Amino acid sequence: MRMQANGAASDLRWVYRPPRGRRSPESTLAGAPVFGVSAADAAGLVDVILADGTRLTAPAADVVAEPI
Repeated sequence: MRMQANGAASDLRWVYRPPRGRRSPESTLAGAPVFGVSAADAAGLVDVILADGTRLTAPAADVVAEPI
C-alpha cells in the first residue's frame, strides 16, 4: 500500500499488532504480515489470515498499517 501526505509518499504494510499487555497465544504473532482480513462482525472482530497462512479472529484494531 502506498500513502501520500504533505507531498511525501510512504510505503505501508498491514501487520497484526495486538496490544502488548494482552496475554494470549496470538501475542507471539505480533508484527506478522497480514495477507487478508474479513469485514468486521457486530462485535468488531475480524478473521485475519497472516502471510504464513495462520488464521485467527481478533479485534479489527489489532490489524494496523506500518511503514516498511
